[in-house]
Amino acid sequence: NKTPIICNGFKDDEYIEMVMLARKIGRNIVPVVEKYTELDLILKYAEKVGVRPEIGIRVTIDARRADQPGPAEIELPMRFADEGGEGPTPYEVLLHCALLGDATRFARQDSIEESWRICAPLLDVPGKPEPYAPGSWGPEAATKLLRGIGRWHEPWLDG
Repeated sequence: NKTPIICNGFKDDEYIEMVMLARKIGRNIVPVVEKYTELDLILKYAEKVGVRPEIGIRVTIDARRADQPGPAEIELPMRFADEGGEGPTPYEVLLHCALLGDATRFARQDSIEESWRICAPLLDVPGKPEPYAPGSWGPEAATKLLRGIGRWHEPWLDG
């Protein structure tokens, strides 16, 4: 049976070793990493018993949400295998594109020069920071940037 057994909660040395031994005999067990120290244990015992672990993570963050007035906890669970495992590094992606002759991930020389033409004066003589209230949409001076172009639209979120 390949139905995964998801292991959440407290994980000590004995527990992690048992999970890795179960993987060795063919059980599809996925320990969910909730603390960095658990990852070290999983890798240690996976190497000890000679298996490649399948690992999941759970990240909890505070984020602004459209359905609540302020920040609230959001859980982001993930099994690495469901997300394609460990993908290639950015360098490997670029090298692969270069070998295929695919230039879409590379900037053209003229776009780099144009970016420097625009950014260099800002880097040479940076403007003075404009203070604004926390939770606001920026300083009043920012509205001047759009003069003659359009206007700032207030967010559609309630609260």
